[in-house]
Amino acid sequence: MSFFWYDYETWGKSPYRDRIVQFGGLRTDDELQPIGPNLNLLCRPTLDCAIGPGAVSVHGIMPMTAHKEGVSESEFATLIHDELSQPETCSVAYNGMKFDHEFTRVLFYRNLRDPYQWHWKNGNSFWDTLELMRATFFLRPEALSKWPRKENGNPSFQLGALARAFLDDSELANQHDALADSLQMWQIAKLIRENVSEIWDYGLSLRDKHAVTTILQGHDPVLHIIGRIPTKRGCSTLLSPLDYHEGNTTYGFDLFEDPSPLMKPYQEWSQNDKKLAYRATFPINITKSPFVCQWSVVRELVSSKISAQDLLNVMKLNEAQIHQRHEMIQQLDSRDFKNPLSEYLQKKKGQPDMFYADKTPDADEAIYDGFFSDQDMDLMTKALSQAPDFDWRSVQSDDSRVKQLIFRYIARNFPESLDDKGRQRWYNYCRLRQLERRERRSVTPDQIFSFELRDRSEPWGNLDESQIKGLLKWQDRVREVLM
Repeated sequence: MSFFWYDYETWGKSPYRDRIVQFGGLRTDDELQPIGPNLNLLCRPTLDCAIGPGAVSVHGIMPMTAHKEGVSESEFATLIHDELSQPETCSVAYNGMKFDHEFTRVLFYRNLRDPYQWHWKNGNSFWDTLELMRATFFLRPEALSKWPRKENGNPSFQLGALARAFLDDSELANQHDALADSLQMWQIAKLIRENVSEIWDYGLSLRDKHAVTTILQGHDPVLHIIGRIPTKRGCSTLLSPLDYHEGNTTYGFDLFEDPSPLMKPYQEWSQNDKKLAYRATFPINITKSPFVCQWSVVRELVSSKISAQDLLNVMKLNEAQIHQRHEMIQQLDSRDFKNPLSEYLQKKKGQPDMFYADKTPDADEAIYDGFFSDQDMDLMTKALSQAPDFDWRSVQSDDSRVKQLIFRYIARNFPESLDDKGRQRWYNYCRLRQLERRERRSVTPDQIFSFELRDRSEPWGNLDESQIKGLLKWQDRVREVLM
């Protein structure tokens, strides 16, 4: 097995609506020794890619620079796909499950590739070292000295802060550069592997969803380390596993909360009871390497200087309460009424997803609207191989996403191949992307290209004069084509 450590810089925070501008990464063997050259790519922004000053103020990449030095999104996706899809590759990112890995899936989806095979086929996997760092701090805090702290005294798990605390000056580079961040993530991971091999090996084993399932099917409370828990509680709590599943997601009840009010039929629950259930029920996706460990075997991971009571104190938990609450949860299915927590989760499942709640998702964003049929995958593979000569007008599919995705793939990467009708259709779509939610800001279509008006949450901030001029230059280019 080899590891590929990677990071993205993007034009925004949403994997579904925003685009990637930079990819950086390196490959190592299973001993974490580098294999081959580093990879550093820029992606050309397209006309449907909205860019504001907020992103530039973070990573400093100018859109005109990416336009001149970057590759098309099609080539960008191909190069990344080829790298991450090499057999026996474990793709690693920091906060990857919520950010980088999700951007990868949507990138491949938008570019007519299977969005999932890269992290499971041919012995491949993916991993996230953020929870590994939280677990190290909670279970083996002495392993790494000088843990960085926030102003409020809580530990910081921000990659830049960790790099400044743990790495030599010679190993530090520009923050918010995709390749530099990948190198720092890898170097910090090496420290974990060298200093706390037990935590490293255990965390790595959680890539196997069957191992995670076995842990969650035990009879013990389960230690769960996750950013949802406040840092003042060690980002950790004990869960009582629930016998309720939705695909790859299972649930646990947070034993920090008192389940007593919920020990009655669901029909008798008050609004406060439902709020309690919302706080206390944790979804756990078994495919995303959650850091879970049966409480009875945590002793094998912690330092000899730390007792179980020390851990409970950090989590603000009482041992007697834990066993009492866990017993209550585990006996729910033996009551003479239907499990109320299962009823609650079933009803919650029927509620609309907040991301899609107020609209029909655009085809570019509808990655989770179901799997494509084999026929549609064959059609998209054909379009991918024959572009730009593939006739997007001839596409027939029962899935409404397919025709849109193929057309936009051609238009985004090969705009010169469009006829007048196709070009007008593409420009209309790009205008919608640039002007979306315009009615909420009460501005004219032309004013939307003034960045101060485009998004009031992204002021000019600390941009210097040359960066402002660079953004204005890109703004003028977009306006000239679309307006």
